Formats: sequence, C-alpha cells, structure tokens
Amino acid sequence: MRAIKEGAIFIADSHYPHHGEAIIELLASLPPNTPQLFLMGDISDILFAHAPFLVEYNQKLINLINALSDSVEIFYFEGNHDFNLQALFPKVIVYTLEQQPQIFTLGVESIGLAHGDRFGLKRSYYCYTKLIRNQTLMKYLPFKQKLINRQIALLKKKKICKKFEGFEKRAESIIKHYTSDRAIEGHYHQGIVYQNYIALPSLACQKEIAFVENGAIVFKAKPTT
Repeated sequence: MRAIKEGAIFIADSHYPHHGEAIIELLASLPPNTPQLFLMGDISDILFAHAPFLVEYNQKLINLINALSDSVEIFYFEGNHDFNLQALFPKVIVYTLEQQPQIFTLGVESIGLAHGDRFGLKRSYYCYTKLIRNQTLMKYLPFKQKLINRQIALLKKKKICKKFEGFEKRAESIIKHYTSDRAIEGHYHQGIVYQNYIALPSLACQKEIAFVENGAIVFKAKPTT
C-alpha cells in the first residue's frame, strides 16, 4: 500500500472555472516542498479528455497540474464532473471510478480514498455515470457539442453549496463498504468528520483544503510555506 506523507495536501470539489479561480491560485502558490497532492475529484466543473473543447476550456488548470507533476507526487481521483483524464496528465496517478476506493496508509492506520460517488447512491445514478464515461458513445454522439454547451450553461447557474441535513446517515451507508480504518471522500461539500468518515471540505464552498499535520488530517484555508 502507498503511504500518505506528512504535509500531504487534499483538494476537493473546486468546480473550476464556474465557481471561482481558487484552485488556480492555490496550485500556483503551492509550497515547493509539498510531498504529495491528492486531487479528490470535481476539481474541474466539466472536463473529460475525449472532448477537445473542454480540454481547451480547462487548459490553464491542466497546464498547472502537469507543471506540478514534475516535482510533486500527484494522485487524481476522478469525480462525476471530471473523468477519463489519464491522457491529459501523463505524470499523474489517476484513479477512475472503478478503481476507487484506493487504500493508503497514514501511520499505523489504513485509509480508504475516493471521490465520494461510488457508494450510498441510487442505482439510476450508477447507470448515469457509466453512460457519461463511455468514450465511444460520447465521441460519436452527433449532438455532443449541443449537450456540452447545455451542460455548461446549467453548471454556471447551479448552486452547489448547502448543508446536507442528516448527512450522518449517508456517511453510515458509505462507510460500511470500506474495510479500512478510516475513509476520506469529497463530493458532498460538507467539511466534517463523522466517526471514522472524513467528508472533505469543498474548495468552492468552505474555501478550505485538508492536509496532514503531525499525522492528523486537518482542515485549513490554505497551506503554509
């Protein structure tokens, strides 16, 4: 198993560019001694490699991640907004939905890592995720560009920051699928810890990231140099 290192940084759900440039500013100012960077999905609000228009739409973000990957170990857990990414990030370790969760270690504990849309959701959602990740279907869909344009218009207006009432029950339904000591996920934009489940803060909503400090996962506004 891979180990999560002291000083590792976790960023989730920045939803660039529709919800601000915080991810761009953060990556551009990342401390040079950052040992690991975990991108926990939905970093972009809409990105998949088989749509050239979307690659261009996210080029600033893509360039920054690739530049950092020359010196920082980066893990990218694909989300429901950003997927089929490996071709865009040759030096980044990319985990598809099917490859999640991944089990890492932190000290003596095992930690399961995933974007957060693998467990505890409706069957119809899983069918939807399979459909949108089908590169062949999306490549030859005659009205693909119209669909993308429509989706971008909707995403620009979408309100993504809200408290999930009763989130504890959702966390319980998720954690039972893990065999690790703890689990870390994004997706829900909550920024809370419930029992052995860590729901990461959203960079777009809570304006926070998580990182490893003295062997513990802590939430803060930004890393310190």
